[in-house]
Amino acid sequence: MVITLHLTSVISSSVTIVFLVAFIFIWSARYGLLPFLVSISIFQLLLLTLFKQVQNIGGLSLNTVSIFTIVVGLIIGVVGEMLNKKIRDLQNDKKRLELENQKLLSAIGDMRVVISQLQMRIYFEGEGLIVLLERLRELEILDVDEMLTRAVEIIAEFFELENLHLYRCEGNFMRYVAGIGQKRLPNSLDTTKSRVIYDALQNGYSTLPKVIMKADITSFEPWFAVVIGEKSNAFGVFVVEDVSPEKFSETLVKYISAVAGWLYANVRTILQEEKALEEVYKKPDGTWDENYYIKKKKVFEKRKERFGIPYEELCITYKSEYHNSIVNTFRKSDVLVAYPTNGKIVLRALLAVCDAQGKAKILERLINKYEIEVC
Repeated sequence: MVITLHLTSVISSSVTIVFLVAFIFIWSARYGLLPFLVSISIFQLLLLTLFKQVQNIGGLSLNTVSIFTIVVGLIIGVVGEMLNKKIRDLQNDKKRLELENQKLLSAIGDMRVVISQLQMRIYFEGEGLIVLLERLRELEILDVDEMLTRAVEIIAEFFELENLHLYRCEGNFMRYVAGIGQKRLPNSLDTTKSRVIYDALQNGYSTLPKVIMKADITSFEPWFAVVIGEKSNAFGVFVVEDVSPEKFSETLVKYISAVAGWLYANVRTILQEEKALEEVYKKPDGTWDENYYIKKKKVFEKRKERFGIPYEELCITYKSEYHNSIVNTFRKSDVLVAYPTNGKIVLRALLAVCDAQGKAKILERLINKYEIEVC
């Protein structure tokens, strides 16, 4: 009786183990044929171990249990493999759709840029440039720097540029005149220090992509530069240090170049008038009449308030014998007025595009060379 109960207990526990392992096996078969093969190998080893102790389990032989589990496992394994393949296909389709979506979004962005440029071209080739030129024509022709200062504002606003700067050429150097937006280039610049600006002076205009195709860039370069005037004898350069990619195009640069050409024609007229003013207000020693000095100071002050362009005013006293040498020390862009008094000269100077440090250097140079007093 005790042996029978023990045998029944063993059979019952064995059946439980068989069904538990079968459940695990069937569950693993869900994930495909490879998990099925691994599981059935383990399952068969367990069955062999179990049937060595008990010849049958609940009337089921080893072969019966093996065949049943293999057949059911194969069916479930095949179904699982099919489901796994379908899941993989769906995942691949999802990735493909995501890539296509990214390409479509990129294409939409490119189309927006193209449409924006086409709209700009249609507008510019229609009434746009006419409107701009009319606004520039309305500028007061009083002073070339004043005219250029106001022109920069109008051109930047018209072309919706957040960054536009104007430099005036003086030999191989450029002097900052006016601009809007942040500026990284210095107020005084050697034209050979920037590949974009140097290339523009050779060809009328140049762009950063064009320069990159020719040579490596090792320092900061503006996006594009447009020459005002003749390539061989440039009056100035428009410099755009930064512009959004969707706004930048060769067409935009060409339109600004066309405006620069028109502007130069007006600049030449103003320069001729300034030359006439020189005959009236400029003295043989290189100094100016006091009225002209006052007018230029107002222009410098306005540029400082509007664009933050610095200027300094210098006053020195010295013996008249040093006068010509001291006057020749200053730049062409500086405006000087002299007051003779008691055998000495009181000289006041407006230092264009100059800060306190630059003023200090000029004073140091003069003090080391001449007997002067600062007034």
